[in-house]
Amino acid sequence: MSKRLIRVQPDEIKNNQLSLKKQAVNAVLSNGNTIFGRLINADSTHISLKDTRDHLHQIPLSELYELVYDDNTGSVPQSRHLSI
Repeated sequence: MSKRLIRVQPDEIKNNQLSLKKQAVNAVLSNGNTIFGRLINADSTHISLKDTRDHLHQIPLSELYELVYDDNTGSVPQSRHLSI
């Protein structure tokens, strides 16, 4: 079954945190670094991630570029391109 990458912008995280807490996510920072883990909490100023070594990372939203995760539900969204 195919997967697709879902990209979530920092301003969308707080409203989607219930579904994001079920996913393993990559937090891509503005400087290009990436932190892999599970979302623990999100508020208007920062997110909290717990990595695979059980370390807690507090990431300010001002330093976060996006969250990326694999969606493997099997549903393919309708294309944004009319010709496809």
